[in-house]
Amino acid sequence: MTQSALAFPQAAPLSSTCRSPNGGPTAAREALHARFAERIIVDYDLSRRLVSYQGNKAVPGFRWMKYKEGFSTQLVERLLSGSGPGAVLDPFSGIGTTALTASRTGRRAIGVEIMPVGNLMAKAITAIANGLSRRQLASASAGLVDSLANGAPDPKHAFPHVRITKGAFSPRAEEDIAKARQFIAATADDHSAIALNAACVAAIEDVSYTRKDGQYLRWDPRSGRTASTRLDKGRLPSLAEALERRLSQMIEDVPAVKQHYAGPPPKLIDGSCLTELKDLEAGTFDTVITSPPYANRYDYTRTYALELAYLGYDEAAFKALRQALLSATVENRSKRDELRMAYGGSDWVSRLFAMVDQNAALNEVLNILREHAEELGNRNVIRLLEYYFTEMAVVISELARVVAPGGQVFMVNDNVRYHGEEAPVDLILSDFAEQLGFRCKTIWALPRGKGNSSQQMGRFGRQEIRKCVYHWVRN
Repeated sequence: MTQSALAFPQAAPLSSTCRSPNGGPTAAREALHARFAERIIVDYDLSRRLVSYQGNKAVPGFRWMKYKEGFSTQLVERLLSGSGPGAVLDPFSGIGTTALTASRTGRRAIGVEIMPVGNLMAKAITAIANGLSRRQLASASAGLVDSLANGAPDPKHAFPHVRITKGAFSPRAEEDIAKARQFIAATADDHSAIALNAACVAAIEDVSYTRKDGQYLRWDPRSGRTASTRLDKGRLPSLAEALERRLSQMIEDVPAVKQHYAGPPPKLIDGSCLTELKDLEAGTFDTVITSPPYANRYDYTRTYALELAYLGYDEAAFKALRQALLSATVENRSKRDELRMAYGGSDWVSRLFAMVDQNAALNEVLNILREHAEELGNRNVIRLLEYYFTEMAVVISELARVVAPGGQVFMVNDNVRYHGEEAPVDLILSDFAEQLGFRCKTIWALPRGKGNSSQQMGRFGRQEIRKCVYHWVRN
């Protein structure tokens, strides 16, 4: 998606492929597709590598952790090349890709992120860019690794397990993690402590009996846990070995990180954009580049359970975080009452909810799923979709408030399918955007879409769904 791609479509608009394998109606989805059809453009410059975190695997700073949620710095650079010089916002900041990439161009940048794992890594990059020298980081790193060979740790620094993490480590790894936490707690320099904590968070999966697999953790039988799928991680490195690899990478990256990210750092806000956006001044942003969680049942509190527990999240904090996340799992409860309170019970919120409730394409999908509720693997996917679109409507409405006239929003997202029924997320959200003050200029579709799950494929056949980047302009 080069500058020329921003100006010139690269292919004919996509034709509608909407159908209901359940024999349900499709008229509302067809009508919505017809409205946006000429703006749905296949962009052959887009690749999965560009719109996912794969493109950051070799980028200094961003390569330190396997943080799979987000997109590449290259995508941000391309989108910024066709944007104005004003302030940049990412309401789902993740590891800080947008905010850090934008700030290096001299733009004021703000990132809002509810997952502390992402913000910790972003803060580590800024700490090294603007604080730690290569020698200071090397000295702090050596101290941390050396501490693992000495004495016994204070029990108060033991890994604070929750139910989902129990059995994740060998006794040796448990002891080493406690020693590392104890050393970092005694580290006086804040920049050093942030960098060392980031290294530990990035390394703990390596020394565990777990591996991230989609929305779950897979478990090696040595954990003592019963697992439905067998995982053999082979020889596990010691924490010292794992840390040495991560810290060597970080030390190696210091010059490049300073070159790219030194200067006024972006503002990184810890919290949910559902409540944090309302505190930002109206009309202050020229560009938004973001990727919200997809409506795909992923529970990031499970995916990043080890890292969250390491950072001190107990059972209550896990539960609160899971509910506070944008509703993309079957366990979320409705946030409508909370949102009414957060926004002072204004009529605006009620009108927003009515807009969601009256969306014909969304209702078409929900009604079919309700009719087939007994056949669903989990009938709570119905409320998942209801809550997801409700909360995204709030986010889009707030973006319409904080983006200046003529400002742009670029959003990476996937459509989803449940029980064979496609929910055209791109079209529904673009419909919301146009009702709330934006003009949908283009929906760039990747040349290759995303297949449905193996369970759905077995029953309904393989059907690709669109992976897209939306481009909205503020009226």
